[in-house]
Amino acid sequence: MAGVVVGVCFDFYRSLRRYLRWGRVSTWAGDLLFSLITLVILFRFFQRANALDFRIYILWGSILGLFLYLRLLSRVLIKGYLQLFRLFSYLFWLLRQGLRIPVRGVFILMRPPYALLHWFSFLVYRILEAVLAQPLRQTRARLYNYWNTLFSPRTKG
Repeated sequence: MAGVVVGVCFDFYRSLRRYLRWGRVSTWAGDLLFSLITLVILFRFFQRANALDFRIYILWGSILGLFLYLRLLSRVLIKGYLQLFRLFSYLFWLLRQGLRIPVRGVFILMRPPYALLHWFSFLVYRILEAVLAQPLRQTRARLYNYWNTLFSPRTKG
């Protein structure tokens, strides 16, 4: 039974890796994680079988179960896993499309208030520019003239 469970986990991992098209680094990390999960699975089975008393027949039974699983059921389960991944991908796509509809509705509903706010802020900007720009220009010109009277070219002599 331990070999069959390890084989099912291996096929799940292998089909997920193929479906997602992992690169080298993620494949290496996934292999490491799979090895740790397999170690935990085998540890649990060995603990149940003989209270961690290592017997060679447990190891041979696990290898035989894995071999039989890979020969008899592996191809069917890999196809099933790939179909399951496609189904989940499609359901996720449907969920994403379903969430886009309300978001687009909010965008459409918020367009007029945003346009009014944009127009109003631009109007306030132009009014403040007209009200404040002329006094600021005049103040700058007065400061420039005052500076020139302090350090006029005639007094440098």
